Amino acid sequence: MSTGRLGVLVWDALRSLKVRLTLIGVALIAASVALTVMLVLNDVGRRTEQVTLDASLDEVRRSARLLSSRVVSRQLVLGSAARGLPPGQLGDAAAMKAHLDSNAGLSSLFDRSFVALPDGRVFAWRDGVAQQDASRLLAAQGFLQRALQDGRPTISEAVVDPESAEPVLYFAQPVRDGHGKVVAVLGGGLRLLQRGALVEFTDGSDHDLVASVLTDANGRILAHPDRNWLLRSVAEEPRLAEAARRWNEQGQPLEPQGQARRAGEHLVALAAVPDADWVLWRSARADQMLGGLQAGRQSALLLGAAVAVVGGSLLLLAIIVMLAPLRQLERRARRLLDEDSQDGAGWPSAGGELGRLSAVFREAMHSRAEAASGERELLGKMQALMARSPVGIAFTREGHFDLVSDKFARLFGYDAMVLRGEPARLLYASEANYEELGARLRQAFGGGQPHEEEVEFVRRDGSRFWGKLQGAPVRWGDAAAGAIWIVEDVSAARRERQALSWTSTHDALTELANRREFERRIVEVLGNRRREPVSALFIDLDHFKAVNDTAGHAAGDRMLQQVAKLLSVKVRGSDLVARIGGDEFAVLLGSCDRHHAAAIATKMCAAVAGYRLRHDGHELQVGASIGVVELDPSLPDMASVLAAADAACYEAKRAGRNGVVVHGQASLRLVKSVDS
Repeated sequence: MSTGRLGVLVWDALRSLKVRLTLIGVALIAASVALTVMLVLNDVGRRTEQVTLDASLDEVRRSARLLSSRVVSRQLVLGSAARGLPPGQLGDAAAMKAHLDSNAGLSSLFDRSFVALPDGRVFAWRDGVAQQDASRLLAAQGFLQRALQDGRPTISEAVVDPESAEPVLYFAQPVRDGHGKVVAVLGGGLRLLQRGALVEFTDGSDHDLVASVLTDANGRILAHPDRNWLLRSVAEEPRLAEAARRWNEQGQPLEPQGQARRAGEHLVALAAVPDADWVLWRSARADQMLGGLQAGRQSALLLGAAVAVVGGSLLLLAIIVMLAPLRQLERRARRLLDEDSQDGAGWPSAGGELGRLSAVFREAMHSRAEAASGERELLGKMQALMARSPVGIAFTREGHFDLVSDKFARLFGYDAMVLRGEPARLLYASEANYEELGARLRQAFGGGQPHEEEVEFVRRDGSRFWGKLQGAPVRWGDAAAGAIWIVEDVSAARRERQALSWTSTHDALTELANRREFERRIVEVLGNRRREPVSALFIDLDHFKAVNDTAGHAAGDRMLQQVAKLLSVKVRGSDLVARIGGDEFAVLLGSCDRHHAAAIATKMCAAVAGYRLRHDGHELQVGASIGVVELDPSLPDMASVLAAADAACYEAKRAGRNGVVVHGQASLRLVKSVDS
């Protein structure tokens, strides 16, 4: 059998409900057994670890107390020897040497001994070091000064002997005269490299399993199974580094009751040595001390796996028997995919869940047949409607065309089959337009309302047109069902509306705004609260009737058109120029007070007066009488504005025509008269 065929069979087996249920059962059984055993072992492990820590702490306390007794013994021996020194012979080196040599206790407990005087001189150095060398060695040690000043026994820090290059500890005992005055110090030295009272507490046969270390109050190692570690920091010792870090964070406490904890992979106990500023440490590898627990965990896993395999096999057999009708139901259910399938024989005879499932399938088959018949009839009606509709119809789903009518596709220059599946944004003039329309559609549909508006579309050839877009969800509240759209080309109707709108607000002859639009703008200005001044110019042409009478209405119309152009070039694009009557014009100037308006009016007056219209060999000429009105609070409505304008124009004509008159708050004022 080929590897590929074997892989297919394995994959089919894994997809089987029976196999998956069996695997789930096996996993649950294995997990239950393993979890139960692991929880028990973890609890036993915690208890065992705590018992081990407690035992280690008890051991290190006993060792610390025993070490303290050794320290006290040495101090007692020094005290006894100090009391035996003859005070009268303290300056006699030979006498002191003889006294030290005769003291068996000093010889057995100390590697060297000496007598030091308050002036710094050292006598009777028992191990053969010259007196002057011994003085230099001990002069820098503060423990002598403390013993002399405090009058009590002291122990030095570990120092390196310059001659032997060995680390040494010194004990000091004050020597008093008959009056209790401290007159000398009797001292003894211990060489840490020599096997003695300190080394026996840290030496061991198996350094990897359990290791003991003695340090001073600062963490410097005084005794270690490996003598190369002497005087190094305990924080550098790999087995004690984590515990030392925590001890340093606690402020290096010296607690005789001690403490024990797990530090990384090691179980560490430590306790202070009474009567000496020392700390005794003991470390053991956790995995070696608690090795039986790991073996127990492995056994638990093996036991769980074995129970799971046996239980899974029994479970698989039970599942195969119970689900035998399921295969028959599967074969019968596959016939539901056949369009011509009819309800009949072949359904499994079973009770319980399988029987109910079989009944559901039979009911679903019957319902599907009825629904399919109704859908085919509905689809035929909908296709007929879309084919005969005078407007384009389309259905979209998730922003893509799902179904489009031929009319819809031709409207955009596409084939209906090509457009299906394409994104709807393809038909819009710009991405921004599509996104803005989408926001409006979501708002309308979210409010339960259909949407209708005129949208600018783009055809396949790049040309654009305006279409009336109507849209609604296929099913309200179900965005996944998609939406239906109706599009109708309204470009011609839109152009007609725009033309009608322009005609209603403009003068056909001059193409300026008409009187209705001008008055609407005036009313709008009066109705708004404004901070900037607004002015209006009212212009009445002089001698225009003579142009009509002598040259005819065609010449008069040409004159009106030219005057309109002359007025328009004298104002800004934001200003409004209008023809409000036969030969009457008006201008609305925004952000312009009466003084600036008068200046503009004067320029207009001069431009009109200077224009000549040639007609049939003659030059025709008109003038302009202009009234300037600022729309201030004294003119609250349209009637008052028109009255002020009429008064200003009348005054301009009465003053000789072809001039500008400004309407003020109290009176009319002539600005300028242009000689015609």
